[in-house]
Amino acid sequence: MHVLSMAFLGALPEHHCRLPAVSTPGDFPPSWQDQLGSLNGSIPLELDAGVEWRYSKCQQFNLTDGLNVTTENRTLQHCTDGWVYDRSHYGTSIVTEFDLVCDRAWLREFAQSVHMLGFSVGAITSGTLSDSVTSAFSPNYIVFVILKFLLGAVNVSIYYTAFVLGMEVLDHSKHTMFGMFMYLFVVLGFLGLGALAYIIRDWWKLQLAISAPFLLCLSYWWLLPESPRWLIVTGRTEDAKRVIKRTARMNGADFPDKLYREMDSNLIRHNGDDDKERRQHNVLDLVRTPNIRKITLIVGFTWFVMIAVYLGLSLGAPELPGDPYVNFIVGSCMEIVAVVVAWSTMDRWGRKPPAIAALLVTGISCGATAAVPKDLWQVSTCLTMVGKLGVSVAYAVFPVYSAEVFPTVVRNMGIGMVAMIGRAGGILAPFVALLGEYWAPLPLLTFGILSFLDGVAILALPETLGVPLPNTLEDAENLIGMREKNSESSEKILPDKFQKTEVYDRITVL
Repeated sequence: MHVLSMAFLGALPEHHCRLPAVSTPGDFPPSWQDQLGSLNGSIPLELDAGVEWRYSKCQQFNLTDGLNVTTENRTLQHCTDGWVYDRSHYGTSIVTEFDLVCDRAWLREFAQSVHMLGFSVGAITSGTLSDSVTSAFSPNYIVFVILKFLLGAVNVSIYYTAFVLGMEVLDHSKHTMFGMFMYLFVVLGFLGLGALAYIIRDWWKLQLAISAPFLLCLSYWWLLPESPRWLIVTGRTEDAKRVIKRTARMNGADFPDKLYREMDSNLIRHNGDDDKERRQHNVLDLVRTPNIRKITLIVGFTWFVMIAVYLGLSLGAPELPGDPYVNFIVGSCMEIVAVVVAWSTMDRWGRKPPAIAALLVTGISCGATAAVPKDLWQVSTCLTMVGKLGVSVAYAVFPVYSAEVFPTVVRNMGIGMVAMIGRAGGILAPFVALLGEYWAPLPLLTFGILSFLDGVAILALPETLGVPLPNTLEDAENLIGMREKNSESSEKILPDKFQKTEVYDRITVL
């Protein structure tokens, strides 16, 4: 819920300069409705995004000019007494709280970019609940941005910790299913955010509401087992044995004691040799040879485009014509369909076809919005939702695909590199929305062009369905040739040192 919370915490309502000449009973400031009838002659008309004439959001006529001065001859000035905001859709947001409009409008996008920068850092692994709650009581914009940065860092740490824990305690045959279920719960979080935002219209109350679920995490964390694989690697074999015994007992499995002895002897025999070999590789290996270099560049570009477009369409959903809450929830529902599409196609037709088709659909749909007249906003909204569906399919497929094209010796390094490049797309995505000030369809058109180019670029990548995971740099260079041998057993393709079955893999099968 925190990932896309800025869609509502940073909601941008209609606004114009506050006119001190308009008074209301009591001490309350003039509302949006109070000033609607007094705009003529006080606020100039201007062409909005080159489409239609609307009252200016940032300028007003100079109130010191004489009353006899005609409208054409009156001087303009920036808003002198603040702004009035339309609260028909939103209650409060950081925009209305800190007046992030006009010459300060970029600060709204900057707050989201800093949140994504926190995702890139991701090094802080504690204090989540505290950071979540205190951001609701930010006394000013600077404190809010700092806390959003910290929140982004701890959020990504929690997600990947949970993901790795699940991957390590489950058998490899359940990894695809587990990954899809993780994504489904992300979508449920988005749906929950939309529902809570509809009910809670004040930004600080919404921030508190989406932070409350962390209390549930604190209530059951001690029930979860530690990763036996991690315990074994770190030498805590006795702790690992206790976890394995508990698992076997709960599953009613008969676990032979000799496997414990084999586990101990296996650790003594290997004595960290694999780690020594792994340290011989560095980031330059990702661009050293032709095929790996092509994989790194194309996969990195795909992550950049995928995250930029995904965040751009998700955060921009409430600003589409129509009800902002309905748009956001419908866009989130599209991701459920995306998981079903990805799950049903990637093991049948391969990884490339669904990813390419999804990005091409996204490109065409987003690009087509530029040709839709403004009065046909329903068509634009539908096209945008189709684009969201397409990029969500790619977002579901590509993490698995990325792990399969990088060889084992640099897989973690490769995934880390492309993920960092992708988060750079997330940092820049909020600023693409500012292009709409010059031409309304320009942000979606930009996302459409990038998606289409990305779909074409993926054609140059090898297919990985039915191909054993590449382990060495040489395997990755010959990945296309390895596909032609997919009818052979994996033992004939992989080097001898990768033919041995790990003890823990045997444990998980049992």
